[in-house]
Amino acid sequence: MSRKLDYGFLLKKASLSVVKEVLKQISKDGLFKKQHIYVTFSLNHPGTRVSQFLREEFEDEMTVVLQYEFWDLRVDDYGFSVSLAFQHSDETLYIPFSSIILVSDPSEDFSLEFTPDCSDIKHEKHENTNQQSSSKKVISLDIFRKET
Repeated sequence: MSRKLDYGFLLKKASLSVVKEVLKQISKDGLFKKQHIYVTFSLNHPGTRVSQFLREEFEDEMTVVLQYEFWDLRVDDYGFSVSLAFQHSDETLYIPFSSIILVSDPSEDFSLEFTPDCSDIKHEKHENTNQQSSSKKVISLDIFRKET
């Protein structure tokens, strides 16, 4: 049995590895003089954690700028958390890599675009969704569908 190679998936995985490594380096060494990183992400992704204030302010997607007023940048296998100042208030956000729409560094003329997906959401969430759906005699398979 032969399988088709999914080049799109492989490129996305490699590109997200670049984003992850960039954020790890920034968390360790900080930014260089003129460097600033824009990260646009989906607020509708189930793993995204932001305050209700920011959700109401930005609706579907949001862009954060890592330049001056950010701290506590932490990167894990699924995403990153960062604290930022918004309108004189401090906010801590968690941004899953799979929620990212765009990452760019204008100082280096570099950018990567992505289509957000939910394929990395923990298995327990899928089980809970299926249990709730099955109790209503309707089973949704949307969370298991592969985007093309």
